[in-house]
Amino acid sequence: MTVRKATRPPGLSKSRVLAARQCPRRPWLQTHRPELADGSDAQRMRIEGGTQFGELARDLLGDGTLIEHVDDLETALAATRSLVDGAKTGTRLFEAAFSHDGVLVRVDALERVRRGWALTEIKSSTEVKDHHAEDVAVQAWVLGEAGIDIRESRVGVVDKRFVYRKPGRYDGLLRTEPVDDLIEPLLPEVGAWVARARDTLAGEMPTVATGPHCSTPFDCPFQSYCRSLEPPGPTYPVSSLYRGGKLAAELIAEGITDLRKVPIDRVRNEIQRRMVESIKKRRAIIEPALPGLLAGLRYPRYYLDFETILFVVPRWLGTRPYQQIPFQFSCHIERRTGRVDHREFLDISGNSPIDGFARALLAACGNSGPIVVYNKAFETGVIKTVAEQVPELMPALLALIDRFVDLLPLVRNHYYHPDLGGSFSIKAVLPTVVPELRYDLLDGVQHGGDAQMAYLEAIDPATTPARRAEIERQLQRYCQLDTEAMLRLVQALSAGPASAHA
Repeated sequence: MTVRKATRPPGLSKSRVLAARQCPRRPWLQTHRPELADGSDAQRMRIEGGTQFGELARDLLGDGTLIEHVDDLETALAATRSLVDGAKTGTRLFEAAFSHDGVLVRVDALERVRRGWALTEIKSSTEVKDHHAEDVAVQAWVLGEAGIDIRESRVGVVDKRFVYRKPGRYDGLLRTEPVDDLIEPLLPEVGAWVARARDTLAGEMPTVATGPHCSTPFDCPFQSYCRSLEPPGPTYPVSSLYRGGKLAAELIAEGITDLRKVPIDRVRNEIQRRMVESIKKRRAIIEPALPGLLAGLRYPRYYLDFETILFVVPRWLGTRPYQQIPFQFSCHIERRTGRVDHREFLDISGNSPIDGFARALLAACGNSGPIVVYNKAFETGVIKTVAEQVPELMPALLALIDRFVDLLPLVRNHYYHPDLGGSFSIKAVLPTVVPELRYDLLDGVQHGGDAQMAYLEAIDPATTPARRAEIERQLQRYCQLDTEAMLRLVQALSAGPASAHA
């Protein structure tokens, strides 16, 4: 593929400078080929949550002047300069615009303090991270070179201890932390960062192999495109070895990239051994103990799955930022006679679903019998937070946890199929055991991210009743498939090796 070279160096933003720190190809593609980006549901939710928190943070910081002119940078720069000149102590500006050496920054909050200015960058994280310091360093460098004396640098983050107790009152959600010590050693390096980013954007598309940097500190939206430029790797790459990062690196350094060529004596645990053996033999392996463990589960058996939503800025009273709030569950109930019943709950009213969820869950799960889940740490955490908010039901809710049977470690410790690709997620395991059940045949909602986005659309007042009804159907079918999948996996794997497809 031929890629064009820029006819003149494009302008630089803070985000492009920082993107070049992660990978030089990323800002080049953002600038010259933005249509190649893939936007995930998680990325969209993160951006939307960050935007909402950033807007709220202005109110929490105090009165100030918002400099708008998003698409008119010259006007924004002029408005900023006008307000900065002669500003008195206590003057606060939001989205102040500054430029130096072709690098433009917009400062979340800039406050006039004694003998200078205080810069605050707002992040929807719950703690200050290393890349936040780099972000502030770029801004401080630009402002310093533009003649603004920065005396204090801060990062405002989400205080995860905050509980939303009064309607419209978010005092305490924002916590600011000084980062002067973190950015001081970075400031002398920023000029070189800028120069490298500018050279990158003015040249041909950089050649960069994909690797860990593609998701650190952020998932790059160009990963699919970059992988398409690389020659296809082996069908069974050593990088897929379960918890085999160090070993995989050793093998690759030795020229071994395919799991089929890994000596069995090099693997370091039973899961890895099973993986390599399954791939070498080109068939599924079911350890002899698994059928008995599954067949020994008492009746009635409850197969349970939740769908949850989280908000950076809490939406309902009694909730915290980033709390996993369940809005749906599916429960298949298997009787000794072979009869299977189904119970479900879904609240897309836009009101808090917590109380209704708790009561429906207790009614569905009865008083005895194993509750089969896939990765019980998640369901356990959700039930504990729900119990805190419905205290009169706390003992009954917490009692459910004692009945949990986690299917994930049972599968991971006793089963492998060559098609798993190193993953033990239910969506990876299901087609190797019960191929007729397929998530990709579902309409609209096919994974957890889809479910969250669908829920947000459903509770949006602008959504039409017809569309809301369609979303309700899609959500119910998706969650139902999760619990049907567990039911069918247990039934099939209880039957032994004949149940797994080669």
